[in-house]
Amino acid sequence: MTRSFNAHYHCSVCKTWQTQETAFGRWIRNNPKMRSNEGYCVTDLDMAISEYKTVHQFKSGYSRDFQLLMDIEIKTMGADVSPAQRDTLHIRNQLMRNRRQTPTKGLFFQAGNANEVFSVMNGRKIIVRCYGVHLLRFSGLGPDDSEWISWDQKPIAVDQLTGLLRFDLDPDTLTPIDLRNHHLHVSKTVLPLLLDGSPLC
Repeated sequence: MTRSFNAHYHCSVCKTWQTQETAFGRWIRNNPKMRSNEGYCVTDLDMAISEYKTVHQFKSGYSRDFQLLMDIEIKTMGADVSPAQRDTLHIRNQLMRNRRQTPTKGLFFQAGNANEVFSVMNGRKIIVRCYGVHLLRFSGLGPDDSEWISWDQKPIAVDQLTGLLRFDLDPDTLTPIDLRNHHLHVSKTVLPLLLDGSPLC
């Protein structure tokens, strides 16, 4: 059996506390063949965010289509990730990203075919920019009842959260997102390993 599920709700019908998980999640958690003490860890994905954007460069008359992606782990009531979950998300964060970092260029997205994938909906190849995994925490249950909100352990305001979810703000730097055709140059220190605060090198 894996460890008990953290999130609970109070059922108004039977007046008992129940774990806030799906029937399949509860089945996995109670399966004796899936033991967390044997290195097995199940981490649900709270949100996968994507947005399709077209960028026009008026001087050249050139336009490019982008699919922007990121995953978000959400914690409410001031909760934080467990060590096992932190490790899983940390690994997933590194695997997902196609943003690169070099000592001389800072952060950038690699040009060429490395970031191109076929979109079924568009019927052609598009450029993907994947911003990895991010941790969103609320002191309450959400933006409306929270005294504080944090994004990767940095305090943010509600309007910043909206900008992040719409990809108006860069999820790594919290600055306006720039999709123009050039490498993104920022300080090496602005991309923390988002789930534990150590540099991603």
